[in-house]
Amino acid sequence: MPVRNLDSRTDRRGALRLLRLLLAVSVALPLVLFAGIGWRERWEAQDEAERNSSKNALILHEHVLKVFDTMSQVLDRVDEHIHGRSWREIAESEPLHRYLKTLEGELEQIGAIGLTDPDGFVRNSSLVFPARNSYIGDRADFREQREQDSGLLIAGPVVDPTSGKPSFGISRRRSSPGGPDGSFDGMIAAIVDPDYFASFYRRIIGTEGESIALIRDDGAMLMRFPTLDPTRPNATLPTLPADRGLRAEIRRQPDEGIFRTGNSIVQGLERVFAYKRVGAFPIYVVYGLDGTQVTRSWWRNMALDAAFVAPATLALALLAWLAYSRAASESAAVRRWAEEVRNRERLEEALRQSQKMEALGQLTGGVAHDFNNLLTAALANLHLLARHLPTDGQRFLAGARTALERAEKLTRQLLSFSRQDAVNPTVVDLGDSLRRMSDLLERSIRADIVLEWDIAPVPMAVAIDQVQLEMAVLNLVLNARDAMPGGGRIRIAAAPGPEPRTARIEVSDSGAGMPPDVMARAFDPFFTTKGVGKGTGLGLSMVYGFARQSGGNATIDSRPGEGTHVCIDLPLTDAQLEEPAPVPAAPVADIRPLRILVVEDNPLVLMATVEGLAQEGFSVETAEDGVTALALLETDRNFDLVVSDVVMPGGVSGIDLARHIREHWPQLRVLLASGYSPESLATMGADTASVLAKPFTPDQLAARIRSLTRTGPDGGAADGIRSAR
Repeated sequence: MPVRNLDSRTDRRGALRLLRLLLAVSVALPLVLFAGIGWRERWEAQDEAERNSSKNALILHEHVLKVFDTMSQVLDRVDEHIHGRSWREIAESEPLHRYLKTLEGELEQIGAIGLTDPDGFVRNSSLVFPARNSYIGDRADFREQREQDSGLLIAGPVVDPTSGKPSFGISRRRSSPGGPDGSFDGMIAAIVDPDYFASFYRRIIGTEGESIALIRDDGAMLMRFPTLDPTRPNATLPTLPADRGLRAEIRRQPDEGIFRTGNSIVQGLERVFAYKRVGAFPIYVVYGLDGTQVTRSWWRNMALDAAFVAPATLALALLAWLAYSRAASESAAVRRWAEEVRNRERLEEALRQSQKMEALGQLTGGVAHDFNNLLTAALANLHLLARHLPTDGQRFLAGARTALERAEKLTRQLLSFSRQDAVNPTVVDLGDSLRRMSDLLERSIRADIVLEWDIAPVPMAVAIDQVQLEMAVLNLVLNARDAMPGGGRIRIAAAPGPEPRTARIEVSDSGAGMPPDVMARAFDPFFTTKGVGKGTGLGLSMVYGFARQSGGNATIDSRPGEGTHVCIDLPLTDAQLEEPAPVPAAPVADIRPLRILVVEDNPLVLMATVEGLAQEGFSVETAEDGVTALALLETDRNFDLVVSDVVMPGGVSGIDLARHIREHWPQLRVLLASGYSPESLATMGADTASVLAKPFTPDQLAARIRSLTRTGPDGGAADGIRSAR
């Protein structure tokens, strides 16, 4: 019994010692764990602040890079829009002002767009018209662009003229004829809207003590959000010193990095900065976080830990909450970043599609232009041959001529797609033109297809080629017919377009429709889903070329099983509808045969042209290129007219020849023969001669020559380019 009691006391003492040990451990261990957790959380808070700052800097970098890429494309579009215009035309062009105003309205990041001539005066802008000719020749960005081609130049800080807030500008040189090494021909500049950045940055910044800045590599701060308090010292945007602080860290790590300071230059605070260079631009996006915010966050976590009896449970809960908040923040940041990436990919895809269509247009235009020379020679020789064949052989000749006419139609479709077709624009009412096509379209469809019309009863005056309009609508109707082998409905509508000063033609059907991959290539030349021998693949490409050549655009929307919907948007014109031309009086017979100088490097075309003109009663001299023609004219100028090809070897083209004749012998007329359109030749500088489109027959050439020789040297309605100026 006593032994049992001793053993019991010994067991209790051991239990008490164990309890005391457990008690000590229960007190000491939480303190040690609390201190260890506190020390660890201190460093984790700093690391997390740096990681979040780096992520925010990455998001801001993608946003700014997208803005700069968009601005670069806008400046390129403006440069293309004013290509070939003189500064006087730019200053007097109100449509150009509206175009700049439209760009400013479509893109939120643009505050203003201005065009500055080589002397430093703003000649046109998106703000007011006419421009006030403000002088900016003393600005640093203008001087730098004038001295050398700086590419896309970021300048600032400047004041936004509309809001008066600090911002920055982006500029580039206007393209000059000599390319990047050519003479300075003015500057195209845009000012970024600071409110656009502010609205985006408000969604990024969530707490006090955060800031976002754009800094140029020379230390100039272009903008800052939030803006500095104007009542405090150093409220203006500073230039960071190069030998210390953030710029010194940038020199050490030029692409991206983290920088901590206990005394920031702008506000003198402890801050954490995360920076990243914006692509290849000399700009850094900087995200700043107040260091005291990190410290306060750590103290709050420690206070929460100390307030609970079960520190382990609280730690787990806190870690879970931190993990959730971190994951949510990261997920939101990744979603925003992914959306920016998708938007950029869509823009890049649209740009690639536009470049592909432009390349295809240039290729098909060049092929069709060269093919026109062959057709000209063939048609001319057949025309001459017809005078020597017996009656029995004429039907074979007619078959050959029919084949060549089909080839000519094919080249017209190619040139129409490439926007190099020789068009004859006239001012017509769109609704009346479509109504006159009703009989033609009704005969082109089957009996199991219903043709519906919906033409708005309002005037819609457009300047278009009537023949190309009919071909475009007919092609759309025929495509719709072929897409409905079992019958269906075709609807043709015309009404004012969704954009101001436009009219829209809509052709829709209830056919099989197209999958997305086919719809994406529908306007490509030679692309067709029809069987062999049932289509050339040029119908829709001709529709696209007609719309673009007429100053508008064509779009297509289709889904499998839901039919196809094609829209053609055309610009309205204020010109009056053209009246039928009066019947010309019978020409008076020439007293002497007209003396013609034919300049052509293609021997087949030259032989047929000379023979045809000789049979038409003209006296013909020839020259194989522009250099030979100029040498001949120096000694013999007794010609009534010069007929010249456009593209010739020897360094003197037909356009150069026409310009030289205009300067030295203004009484001598020039007729250019080319597969390019008068509008295309006008952009090359052919503003001093008439144009005859290839292919042509000798009698057509003779009729054009007689028409020109009945007018003065300055032309008349027959002068295809001068009459359009």
